[in-house]
Amino acid sequence: MKLKTFLIFLFLGILTVIFALSSGVIKINPLITLKILTNFIVNHNLFDITWNQNLEIILLKLRLPRIFLAFLVGGGLSLVGVLMQALTKNSLADPYILGVSSGASTGAVLSLIVGLNIGGLGTPFMAFLGAIIAAILVFRIANIGGNYSSTKLVLTGIAISSMFSSITTFITFSAQNGDLYTALFWIVGSLSGAKWSSIYLLTALLASVFGITMFFHRELDILLFGEESSKILGVNTNRIRIIIILTSTLLTGVLVSISGVIGFIGLIIPHIARKLTSSKHRILIPVSIFLGGFFLTLADTFSRVVMAPNELPVGIVTSFLGAPFFLWIMKKSIYNFNK
Repeated sequence: MKLKTFLIFLFLGILTVIFALSSGVIKINPLITLKILTNFIVNHNLFDITWNQNLEIILLKLRLPRIFLAFLVGGGLSLVGVLMQALTKNSLADPYILGVSSGASTGAVLSLIVGLNIGGLGTPFMAFLGAIIAAILVFRIANIGGNYSSTKLVLTGIAISSMFSSITTFITFSAQNGDLYTALFWIVGSLSGAKWSSIYLLTALLASVFGITMFFHRELDILLFGEESSKILGVNTNRIRIIIILTSTLLTGVLVSISGVIGFIGLIIPHIARKLTSSKHRILIPVSIFLGGFFLTLADTFSRVVMAPNELPVGIVTSFLGAPFFLWIMKKSIYNFNK
């Protein structure tokens, strides 16, 4: 990524953070927000405290971890979208459309409500297990009869997604009243439960997946030319396919276990990133992560203020924006990844 592009994204990121921190039921002057944030970062009162110190609690204890989580979840979902579109060579592929998110949601709900917690490894493990089962089902069914196609893969993904969503809904209706809100959290997607412990885990995982995918960025570029061409050019397609599936499902499982199902980000953001920059994965991957983080941060900010003092789940906002985008892509007869 060029220095100029990086500085532009950095500037936009700072503006996004200040805007998100300042917005909410209690509105805060952006200048005061900047002063509080500066004092917090340098761990010293560079600016004299002339504001109510309760504002610091609101900014640093409530809103800041939520913004961090929104950026990580948005960036992670965008990265998974890039990987799945490279794997399937289909512009409609993302963890939501292919049923991976729904499978992860079912695993998370089983862990939390039914108490099914294999090996005592917690909700993230169950979410990952649900995601990997969904991914295996989608790719296996789409390849039945040897008539594999990208269209068949997407249609299979939609069917599997509906199946897992039905299972999750059944579990929800079977839950006790005290567990009902918890189940709804996973179905609609929300960032209201942001915790620093989750942020640390997600940061480490996202950084690891980012490093792995950047290491194979040339292979991902070649993969877009088709399997036969990739083999001729020396790419081990089976190895790349396994790496993409494992890293994508692991990341999706952890994301869903923390935030619930937030749809369409993995579909929308990679397309925007390609239009703004390039289809080369060396550039596309970091740009998609940045844009996904910005997008979900702004969407979550909107969800906090549009019905204040009540809160609209952010998954509803992303679905409202993503569904028309999905239909627009379907209307296009051709999408050129290598443009």
